Amino acid sequence: MRRGTRIGAALLMAVVVPLLTAACGAAPDKPAPPAPAPTAVQVGNTHNDADVMYLQMMVAHHGQGLQLVRLAKTRAQREEIKTLAAAVEATQGDEVTMMKSWLGTWSKPTTVDRDPGSHAAHGGLPATGAEQVAALEKASGADFDRQFLNLFVGHQHNAVEMSQREAKEGANPETKEFARRVQESRADQIAQMLAFLNG
Repeated sequence: MRRGTRIGAALLMAVVVPLLTAACGAAPDKPAPPAPAPTAVQVGNTHNDADVMYLQMMVAHHGQGLQLVRLAKTRAQREEIKTLAAAVEATQGDEVTMMKSWLGTWSKPTTVDRDPGSHAAHGGLPATGAEQVAALEKASGADFDRQFLNLFVGHQHNAVEMSQREAKEGANPETKEFARRVQESRADQIAQMLAFLNG
């Protein structure tokens, strides 16, 4: 996730409103429901470079996310974090399968071109660093929970930002609809995790 990026107005509302509710004594005690599992949607052939870049970047981003939630499933101290991690793992695993299928339909690679002149180089590749993951692997107990929540809030915010870019620049209707769902579901997860951090 790049530092200095700004959270969109929609994301701010999704984060602030649940926190205000929590401050009034109505903090949620269960994770937000996971995003609906993607169905076998046939993707249309109309697409542009932004659609391809978005799916390639999200495949890479999901790979990082799955690494984090698989740690949380076994290492988190709080049961609600384990439950959230299991839900995210199931949903994002299905999403990866779908995105790779769509890229295959367009005869595009599923990996991101990291060349400095590529589109991805200008789009903000997901950047959860190996050192951050290594630090999380060494943490335990309440410290693990705190580190995971802080890291995963940033990670999911990165997904929201990439999806906002796709909504503006993409051309494929199915990919743009997927990006809309990602924005909504990740904003819900961010709000839930912030409530966990403040609970």
